[in-house]
Amino acid sequence: MPGWGPGDQRRQLRRKARPAPAPAARSPRRGVAWIIVILETVVTTLDEQGEPHFAAMGVVWGEETIIIRPYTNTRTFRHLHKHGEAVVNVTDDVLLFAKSALTHERLECEPAPRVHGVVLSGACHWREVQVREIAVPPAAASASRADVITRVVGAGTLRPFVGLCRAKHAVVEASILASRLRFLPLPEVLAEIGRLEALVEKTGGPREREALLLIRSHVERRAGNAGGRR
Repeated sequence: MPGWGPGDQRRQLRRKARPAPAPAARSPRRGVAWIIVILETVVTTLDEQGEPHFAAMGVVWGEETIIIRPYTNTRTFRHLHKHGEAVVNVTDDVLLFAKSALTHERLECEPAPRVHGVVLSGACHWREVQVREIAVPPAAASASRADVITRVVGAGTLRPFVGLCRAKHAVVEASILASRLRFLPLPEVLAEIGRLEALVEKTGGPREREALLLIRSHVERRAGNAGGRR
């Protein structure tokens, strides 16, 4: 891929990766014994030019199968539909989560060992996945979600997952709210972000505070563009 450095980065990442089991995975939509676990992650895909795209996204998590649920009008959906591969990154750095939710900033990343994609350098651990099935609602509107059912083909760990304090949880929730301004009343979003902001001030560090400033700026900019409507 153009722009990558020497191959030692890829070899180092491979040493931290491990192969994932690839049995005939069942869809979580079948049967009644499944416990659905939704994790907030950063999904990385590649566009037609091989440039990485970062999207904060809740996924249905599993060791063998992961369901990614992008909206059908997003880049993530288009990339998954065209290329069929992605990396699902788990991180406790909520500034990276906020940036991937609200900006198009290219974050620091490394080539993935087993799929055509990238691993977020700030990830704690990751799963490399390949698409098995894409289910799109009939007559899908622009706001519809697809179920992209993927098979885990690789996994790795970069560092321990420290955990989420109240401030980190607050940033994740505020990022999700800010990303849904098209669907939610602006006064409600502002009120909830104000409540979450207080948690960050009480228990957060520099990264959490920077993330909240990014979120607040995004919301205020969108509010200004809307001329105060909503």
